[in-house]
Amino acid sequence: MRRVVVVLALSLLAVPGCKQSRTRKSNAPLPTVSPVARDKFTEGVAHMDAGAQRYDAAVSAFRAAIAQDPKLWEAWLDIGVIELRRARLSEAAKALEQSVEIHASPEALEALGEVYVRQGRAKLAVELYERALAQSPGDTRLRNALASSLRHAGRLDEAEAEIRAVLGQAAFDPTAYATLAAIELDRGNVDLAELVLNKGLAKNADHPLLLTDLGLVALRRGDDQTALAMFDKASAADPSFLQGRLNKAAVFLGAGDHKRARTELDAVLAIEPGNTDALVALGLAQRLGGDHAGARASWERVLAIDAGHAAAHFNLGVLEMDFAEKPDAARRHLERYLQVADKGADQVAAAKERLDLLQGMRGNKGKS
Repeated sequence: MRRVVVVLALSLLAVPGCKQSRTRKSNAPLPTVSPVARDKFTEGVAHMDAGAQRYDAAVSAFRAAIAQDPKLWEAWLDIGVIELRRARLSEAAKALEQSVEIHASPEALEALGEVYVRQGRAKLAVELYERALAQSPGDTRLRNALASSLRHAGRLDEAEAEIRAVLGQAAFDPTAYATLAAIELDRGNVDLAELVLNKGLAKNADHPLLLTDLGLVALRRGDDQTALAMFDKASAADPSFLQGRLNKAAVFLGAGDHKRARTELDAVLAIEPGNTDALVALGLAQRLGGDHAGARASWERVLAIDAGHAAAHFNLGVLEMDFAEKPDAARRHLERYLQVADKGADQVAAAKERLDLLQGMRGNKGKS
């Protein structure tokens, strides 16, 4: 495929996501709650388990339960999990931080760390998991999460050591294989990454995370067709695993094929209508297709969900500067992007360059 440059805030990355189940491993009992709070919590659970179309109703019910008992940590946890599934990271962080403050359950710690990683705050996630593991050194879920965070923080040798510890306890853990493969990809060892993934698949046939990572290996080799086939296979193995479709859309966007990207993104949004990763990518597809008003609407919808969404601000800044010729609006979004983005984010330098250019344009206009 011919590749074009797009401002792609959606990363090609397989990240172990929140489980769709609600299995809890914490031994902490639910606090004694009033009948009203208990009923609202139970109502929220029913909505949550019914699927993404009823997530808004679930959040409303959980918040009603919290209004009766602010210490109901499981309600805060479930709100955080829902918002993480929908990629509403700021809202997920707020809810999960509340849950952890009340009771640091492994589920809340794991989900909060994932939020921090996806926000570009891997160092904070590492600190969170290290504290948790000091209390529960045998928790392989938390150790897997620590390894992933260390990898995102660029501490590859330490990440590998944690993964080896996980595999020493759970020899066929698919998440461990996926993270180990990602570490080898980061090191440039593409063949070794593929070997690790195939070993994992031998014990975990058609696991969507491992299949998606095989697609990333194929992309590293420039083999788009094999990558797309792996992403399709991952989606077929588990339709609720959205990363395969999101990665597939990213490949199409990178090739300038906005129509096929839209097909994948529409499928994601049919499952999770408020998924901000999909909405950001949808805006890119619309912009590539010449629908600038539609792109603006998609990114503004993201900001209505999460006012601090860095990618939406950056893409709106580019749109207003390059296509709408609205320098003041562009400046506001780019400045806001620099406020909310991680200092090491990919587009920080580009945002600064654009702001310098806008400042120069303003100066020249004042002199004319």
